[in-house]
Amino acid sequence: DICYIVHSMLRPLQSLDRYNDDYYHWSFVDRKSRNMLMLGGMGPKAIPNPVWKEVKVLAKERETKYREAVESRAKDWAEEKKSLGRTVKTNVNRPKALLTTPVMNKEKVADAQANTGGESKVESDYEIEQQRNRVQMWKARVAIDKGYTAFLSLAELRRLIQSNSGAPQLVNDLMSDVKSNVDLMHASFGISVKMDSDGNRKTEVDKNRLGSTLSLPKGRELCARAIEGGILPHQSACEMLPLALFNIFSRSLPPPRDGAAQPTADGEERLLRALTGLVLTIQPSVEPTVLCRSLDMTISIGSAGNLSHITGSRVRMELLHSILSRGKVVCNDAFSDVWAEKEKTFMQILSKQGGK
Repeated sequence: DICYIVHSMLRPLQSLDRYNDDYYHWSFVDRKSRNMLMLGGMGPKAIPNPVWKEVKVLAKERETKYREAVESRAKDWAEEKKSLGRTVKTNVNRPKALLTTPVMNKEKVADAQANTGGESKVESDYEIEQQRNRVQMWKARVAIDKGYTAFLSLAELRRLIQSNSGAPQLVNDLMSDVKSNVDLMHASFGISVKMDSDGNRKTEVDKNRLGSTLSLPKGRELCARAIEGGILPHQSACEMLPLALFNIFSRSLPPPRDGAAQPTADGEERLLRALTGLVLTIQPSVEPTVLCRSLDMTISIGSAGNLSHITGSRVRMELLHSILSRGKVVCNDAFSDVWAEKEKTFMQILSKQGGK
């Protein structure tokens, strides 16, 4: 028994995948080291590199074998001591609050509904609308969860590629995983990349899917992290900019909380600052057509009489100012007249509503 307890305590020190097992710790160490380096302190500490798929499979098999041994030992002890049952205390694959929650069985639920004679059928329009909203919310949660999984996988793959930059064959073997995870992240934001008849890449954004993702704080946080870390491809982020701007600016500002001077929804401020950084980036720069469409979205909001949704928030105004200032620099030559006309229209809307 003593040997079993000692080995159980030493298991965390015998990890095969230190990068993933202590991901949050190493992320904190990496961020702290880079901040110290910017302040003139010591350089970044050595952080373990991600492992290959074969090692992950081996680690999973070892974890499964250990879990089976623990359950078998607990079962034998319960039978020997004639206990009334077992309670799971820890499980890394399930939240602690759900450890004692029984798992639903689809067959039992279907039988229960059949026995009620269809009494649970939704009849009123209000309940139908509520059910539709719940379905949309769960779809958004599933999309965001897949997006986060792809985000973490891409961050790990990038670090693995950087650590094996001298082995092009190994890097090529990882590109298929990179593409599949980029597609998953695109799907969570409603982005689709297609090839036109001329063989050129064409990026399209589903407004409803993007709005569904950005309607939740976790979705806004995911979008901000993907843009800040350069995980989301630059072209995809630029194509998403006008619709993301419209989605945020269309919402009324929440009431102030705890005396806060600048009310914003959870995760919105970080997303707005990430979009502002995207607009102000010089290389690679946002295309003139993207800036023109972004200003068109702002004009449509102002024409609807909702300009206060923008002017009432400092971070929203910072994003708008970055678009106006960057547009003067980027939209030259063929786009100069178009940009000047759009800017004039917006200033007229601003002066009219400002006078009121």
